Parts: sequence; structure tokens; C-alpha cells
Amino acid sequence: MILQILIPYLILAAVIFGYLYYRHRKLGPVLHRVDRTLFERHNLDSLVLIIILAAASYFLIRYELNNMYPSEGERPVFVYLNIIFYVVLLLVVVAREAEKPALREKGIATARGLWIWPEVTSYRWSGRRLIININRGKKTRSEIWSVDPVEKKKIEPILKDKCPRRSKRSMKNI
Repeated sequence: MILQILIPYLILAAVIFGYLYYRHRKLGPVLHRVDRTLFERHNLDSLVLIIILAAASYFLIRYELNNMYPSEGERPVFVYLNIIFYVVLLLVVVAREAEKPALREKGIATARGLWIWPEVTSYRWSGRRLIININRGKKTRSEIWSVDPVEKKKIEPILKDKCPRRSKRSMKNI
């Protein structure tokens, strides 16, 4: 019975530590964590994901409570521990989505993915917004972060060193 209770937690812990290990192996140590605005119109997909998982967790908890053991006195402790698992899982997702983007030695880590520096084609500033263009295979996407001016001074040298901006002339030659 104890093993039955611990298996979901062990799997979750293995996934978390596996991800952290993979991220460190692929991108190296952190050079700078970007202090950006968390929920704005350019990254509302994080908020939507959190809301969807919160709703799914709520309905799974209700299902577990109502259908597995209909009477209150018959519910074993492991049912409540499974419910706590859904809450822990939701907290892990919230922590992942709320994590600050990191400029790392070999690339960039954000809630939306891991990119190595050769995949970063260009970057530019538009007021307080940093727009990073990423090209992986045939897919091109942009990461947009709202950054404080103080952070801009810390980020700019790293970006210049790791992915120099291309001039319009060199962009036409590609």
C-alpha cells in the first residue's frame, strides 16, 4: 500500500530531476536570470495552461472523491494522498511557468522551451520589450519579454557576446 501511494510522487520527482539534469547538460550553467513581467499579453499562454491544469485537477479530485468511495467513512487515506498529488502537480506546473527565463552558457531556457545559441537568429529591443527570434528547423518563433531598463544593461552584453545582431545588409545576403 505504501508503494502504491509513493509511485506517483516518485514518478513526478524523477521527471522533475530528469528535466533539470537535461536542461543543465544541454544549456550549461546560468549566466543571468531575466527579471521580466510574468503575465502580459505576449505570454498569456502560461496563464492559460495554469488555468486549464487547475480546472483539470479540480475535476479529477472531484471524480476521485465522488466516484471512488461514495461514503465519507469508507475513504482510505491514500485517496487523500492522491488528491494532494494533483495539488503538488499543479504547483510544479505553476513553478515551471513562473520561472524566470535564463540566459545560460550554451543557450536560453524559458517556460516555452530550451534553445541553444546557434538557434537564436537575432534579437532586438523595442522600448522595454526584448524580442528574440529563434529558428529551429523550419519553425521560426519569437520570445518577447518585458524587461526593466536596469535589466537591459545586464542582458545586452550577454546577448552581444552570444548572438550578435545581424545588420540588414547581412540579412539580405542569407
